[in-house]
Amino acid sequence: MPRIYDSASDAHDFCKFCIPKEAKAIELFGNVGDGPDGRGNCFEYEALHPEYGQDDRDLCETCNKELTERDA
Repeated sequence: MPRIYDSASDAHDFCKFCIPKEAKAIELFGNVGDGPDGRGNCFEYEALHPEYGQDDRDLCETCNKELTERDA
């Protein structure tokens, strides 16, 4: 965390300082598609993030800071 899934079910990761407030997140990510296989709006705010450092580096979408467990 902090992770936002947009309505198309794509993940957007942020550090705890850059995550937008929920109302702004809905405005930015809440109406961008119908999710995989047309199953409807998959928007989710502050979704759980898989363990950091498993594969690729996780970076904040806004400031490009590398995300670690401190950001959970």
